[in-house]
Amino acid sequence: MKTLLIICSLIIACFCNGQSVVETNKPQSDAEIRQKMTGTWFLDYVHVWQSTITIASNGDYVAYRTSGRTRTNKLEGTFEIRDGMMIDTLKKSSITNEPVPLVFTNVIIRVDEHELVFRAQGRSQEMVFRKVTR
Repeated sequence: MKTLLIICSLIIACFCNGQSVVETNKPQSDAEIRQKMTGTWFLDYVHVWQSTITIASNGDYVAYRTSGRTRTNKLEGTFEIRDGMMIDTLKKSSITNEPVPLVFTNVIIRVDEHELVFRAQGRSQEMVFRKVTR
């Protein structure tokens, strides 16, 4: 019986990486999300278009989205994190007919040192950005 308890304790410790189960399931605060979002990210959207975005610590961003091999658009705006939601205000766009400002609300699925995963509010398609630099 003691051996079983020791084995169970070791398994739990390995899966939790030294954190309690409560800590690992705790939702991230808005400040934690903002901090983890800072840096440069890359998205390849089913080989239709790619996007590289650099996010500053204050939420300002510059993004370059490439469609095909010849067209690259520059987008600038601000991300605001509020109650686990990402409010994206697009302020400038090199897309000719893009009306600005535009505001999008996104649900943050998760963000860590490697991935930023979100979906547009009311949609099910997840967008997965991979971290390039801090």
